[in-house]
Amino acid sequence: MEKTQAQILRHHGGDAEHARKMITETYARRHNVDFWEFWNAQMGSAISKGDVLLDLGAGIGQFVEDLAIRYPENTVVGIDAAEYMLTAQVSLPENARMLKDDLNEPTSNIGDNKVASVMANMLVHELPQPINMFKAIHKWLKPGGRFCIIDLVRQPLADYLTHKYPNAELFNNDVNRDEIEDVFEHFLEHNRYHADDIIFMLKSLGFKLIENTPQRDGRFVRIVVEK
Repeated sequence: MEKTQAQILRHHGGDAEHARKMITETYARRHNVDFWEFWNAQMGSAISKGDVLLDLGAGIGQFVEDLAIRYPENTVVGIDAAEYMLTAQVSLPENARMLKDDLNEPTSNIGDNKVASVMANMLVHELPQPINMFKAIHKWLKPGGRFCIIDLVRQPLADYLTHKYPNAELFNNDVNRDEIEDVFEHFLEHNRYHADDIIFMLKSLGFKLIENTPQRDGRFVRIVVEK
């Protein structure tokens, strides 16, 4: 757990408060009307009364809260490893709770074949390996349950730097060494997996591919699979 917590904090630039603020302030944009239309069509169709719903890498629990309100007859569980997220947890309805777990090697006792939907939003690229988490999800999901990944995927360096520096500031201005190294370190982390890599791992574990949709000029992908 300590190794993963240190890795997450390092990935967030060593600034827990900034990471928490960024995730909190972008939540509404990431969960807009289009998102909920997608959710109802692709994920909500798998949910029945009494099923468990999971949010992995849940941060302070905003999506957990939303799901608990939308599905009052279901149990909603959020999982995160970062203490600085869990200590800032939003107030949750009675049918929701947050757990601390290392998603590089999950140990949470969710129960086999109990879960109808699993969300991993901006999580997979943070994991040095997602295999153990994917295995746990396959065990937790009920037959017909669905798993959604929304995440950054591999892109060319030219596209990454053009997005980061739209006016070519990196090449035309004086940029200090620490900033350049930080940008390249994040490039490696944000480009850890290609969409095909993620789909390969999921299919190898027995998941059925339902959706593979590039987003935001191919910098992101939305993948939905079914057990």
